[in-house]
Amino acid sequence: MNNQPAIFTPQPETDHLYNSTENKLKLPEYGRMVQDMVDYALTIDDKPTRQAYAEAIVAIMLGLNPKMKDVPDYRHKVWDHLAFMADYKLDIDYPYPITQRADEHKTVAKLSYPKGPIRYRHYGRLLEQALDKLKEMPEGAERDALTRLIGNRMKRNLADWKGDGVQDSKVAHDISFYTEGKVEPDFQSQGNGLMHIGENRFRTRKNKGLF
Repeated sequence: MNNQPAIFTPQPETDHLYNSTENKLKLPEYGRMVQDMVDYALTIDDKPTRQAYAEAIVAIMLGLNPKMKDVPDYRHKVWDHLAFMADYKLDIDYPYPITQRADEHKTVAKLSYPKGPIRYRHYGRLLEQALDKLKEMPEGAERDALTRLIGNRMKRNLADWKGDGVQDSKVAHDISFYTEGKVEPDFQSQGNGLMHIGENRFRTRKNKGLF
């Protein structure tokens, strides 16, 4: 005689026919029907009946992916999945020690997003911050070295954005603009030019010659 309990499959109400209106599935690979059965198991008061029902659910979960039955510890993993889907509230005798997910109740902190406008998006926020620092530096070799470093990076950014034909004079103009005239580099005189950048065949914008 088969002592397994009849599997009760909760049926959706007529006004909840679409999964988009239901709660989010904890493990979507098993589908909503299995999740509904797990939820129903939590309502069974009699422990032997609840135990048999849980074992029947696991048998169904194993049958959903028969190719995985030969994977080491697969049965253990399925019992872990059952416990997880039940929020670890299912009072039964598990055949394996249940491993609770470490991240189950962990709230992931959101990364802060830099706020504030960027004057020229092709330069980016980091370059603008470097230019703000440059503006406050006193004249001298250190400021000159940082000016050239920033200028070369700005020229490369311009080449990536615009394409070939980036002029050192444009970079000097933008540095002067960002620093409110406090730093006016001379990249035109002999020996002071910025790095040479060849034609960028993979430019990211189509509007070559915009400025």
